[in-house]
Amino acid sequence: MRYKLLKKITSENGIDIYSPSSVEWRKFNFANGFKKHIVTQDEIYKPYLISYRYYNSVNYDDIILLVNNIDDIFKFEPGIEIKIPYLEDIEKFILENKK
Repeated sequence: MRYKLLKKITSENGIDIYSPSSVEWRKFNFANGFKKHIVTQDEIYKPYLISYRYYNSVNYDDIILLVNNIDDIFKFEPGIEIKIPYLEDIEKFILENKK
């Protein structure tokens, strides 16, 4: 669903590459609030673990990073506190910003 709003950079050999920076994620609205999560040692470089924990899906790992203004996976360190948006807010943002 989130790929409906991202700009496709290229498509080669049946693989589509999208640019997450084509959307202004800093404008994301946590309308329903958010859950706080402290990144653990086991989760560094593995945001998909957090995505699965909160959404039962690994498909939201990039969104978790982007709404927390983390554009470099090496900044995803143990002990940092991140915001976990509610799925309804993610869906609303995607629908309002789709191209």
